[in-house]
Amino acid sequence: MSESKRKKIENLREEIRKHDYLYYVKASPIISDAEYDSLYRRLKELEEKHPEYDSPSSPTKRIGDRPLDTFRTVNHRQPMLSLENAFSRKDVERWNESIDKKISLKDGYIVEEKIDGVGVSLTYEKGFLTLASSRGDGRSGDDITENIKTQKVIPLKLNSQDPPDIVEIRGEIFITRKEFRRINSIRKKEGKKTFANPRNTCAGTLKLLDPSRVARRRMNAFFYASGAWEGKGKPSTQKELLETLKRWDLPVDENHLKCRNIEEVFYAFEKLQSSREKRDYETDGAVIKVNSFEEQHNLGATSRSPRWAIAYKYKAKREITEIRKVVFSVGRTGTITPVAELEPVEVGGVTISRATLHNFDFADKINAGVGDRVEIERGGDVIPKILGVVEKSYPAKEINPPKECPSCRGEIKQDPEGVYRRCVNISCPAQLKQHLVHYASPGAMDIEGFGEKVAGQLVDSGMVKKLPDIYSLDKESLLKLELFAEKKASNLLSEINKSKVCRLDNFIWALGIRQVGRHIASILADEFRDINVLSSAKKEALEFINEIGPIVAENIVNFFSGDQNRRIVRELLEKGVKPAYSVTGGRLEGKIFVFTGSLENYSRKDAQSAVEKKGGKNSSTVSTRTDYIVAGRDPGSKFKKAQKMGITILSEDKFEEMILGEN
Repeated sequence: MSESKRKKIENLREEIRKHDYLYYVKASPIISDAEYDSLYRRLKELEEKHPEYDSPSSPTKRIGDRPLDTFRTVNHRQPMLSLENAFSRKDVERWNESIDKKISLKDGYIVEEKIDGVGVSLTYEKGFLTLASSRGDGRSGDDITENIKTQKVIPLKLNSQDPPDIVEIRGEIFITRKEFRRINSIRKKEGKKTFANPRNTCAGTLKLLDPSRVARRRMNAFFYASGAWEGKGKPSTQKELLETLKRWDLPVDENHLKCRNIEEVFYAFEKLQSSREKRDYETDGAVIKVNSFEEQHNLGATSRSPRWAIAYKYKAKREITEIRKVVFSVGRTGTITPVAELEPVEVGGVTISRATLHNFDFADKINAGVGDRVEIERGGDVIPKILGVVEKSYPAKEINPPKECPSCRGEIKQDPEGVYRRCVNISCPAQLKQHLVHYASPGAMDIEGFGEKVAGQLVDSGMVKKLPDIYSLDKESLLKLELFAEKKASNLLSEINKSKVCRLDNFIWALGIRQVGRHIASILADEFRDINVLSSAKKEALEFINEIGPIVAENIVNFFSGDQNRRIVRELLEKGVKPAYSVTGGRLEGKIFVFTGSLENYSRKDAQSAVEKKGGKNSSTVSTRTDYIVAGRDPGSKFKKAQKMGITILSEDKFEEMILGEN
């Protein structure tokens, strides 16, 4: 009898999986919603009566029992590389020529739609979904398994009798235009702010810590790539891979085309571009891939992107509408940006009612005013922007810069280069949430668990009105907020307290001084060795330092000359923050490196970070102080200058030996 119950439960699971696939992937249901609900209830009742037959891949396991505290970081078994972009036929022809120089292409290309969604990786072990992760930085991402499991378009178990031992499946999660309109309709009725576009809505949904909320939004997906593959059955071409994924009941975009040569590729591109509006999902280009996996392997990849694929972007969509009003937004660095509120217009399936005017110089240049009719474009098919005026309104209301910050009524200063106007008060409410996130980020004060949502709730609740207030938070106050339970509150307070002991360069970067990144912060720490000395530095003294020009020097002086900012720094120190200058003592201590050309195994940022971890410094210019120049592929003029000056030149291999050596 028990065996028959087990069999009945398994049969019900398989039947529900089949109906999920037909409904969510094929959009061809063969039973009514009521019949489906009846099957689901029967399965749930049987599983509750027979917990000994529990299975993590059961359709009833899609929604987690409780909200998550946070997302853990997981490593991809194989990196998820980005694609190089092509914006013209010539760009694609150059890419094709680079392939012809390396191999004799025998199996043609596959052209696929470039879905405007969110990249994800699914790991299946013995056919069962064990991990879903976001793309992240390409090498590691967030564990979003519980959120992905809520979406019935994703199979919890592959439809295969003999699946690989382990396989990573890569693809794009997205929200259709129809679902996007439904979500915004509900939010509007509830008096909430509507979302800007489907892609951002999808990305935000995947970041929700409550899987039950994720389940209320229907997401779709297309899968088109594999990462690690352990076990038999690996396809030999992209075309075979797509067919395999489809057999496994993973959703695959049917609008892909096999091409024998580059001329057929251009025909396929035009065909996809001309039919894109027929889709209920956003696309912003086509991805061209070498079909043969052996040929892909022979072409290889750089540290950032494969040489065997390229994204050919569609032309942006444009429409004409009217400027109704201009408002001013304040960014993280205090930049005041004029934003046009528009007569709503549909651009590529999305209703646009706001668009940036970039800066006041741009608004003057195109002679824009309230009442004018303007041409707008969805840049990258996502961000709307105004291109120019097509019809003046008389009299049109001019767009004049505000005399004080529209958020805090604080002082506004114009950049030395004369383009942007900025609020220089780092406790300006419009900037504060973003400042807090930056202040707490890795490489700055490194306060784990202090992300956008935490910053948002702290500011909105009034608990934090300026940066130093985070050091006055207590558990009782945190527990009043929606995000916090006992453990999370204790952990955050511990992290905040731990951040008081910090390196001077990290503290300088954490302050968010415009154009002062990690590298410049390190230079300033080496030069001044005390935050109070730096805060009193004159522009002339700053300009005298190598790599600090007049604009960066003026930004530093402007920052510390503001009464609010000086008060903030003083209060942070009074709260117990102790930024101390420390010498790293690495084996490259004091050595100055300059990079030129493209490296195969490192991004420029990663290579420079490796130097700094060993105690070295990076420079963008070759001088008598330069110790090494690292020359990658296609080095520039710095290489020739270094040769003339007799500076030691390192190949990428030699550089790698140097940084991987014992400290």
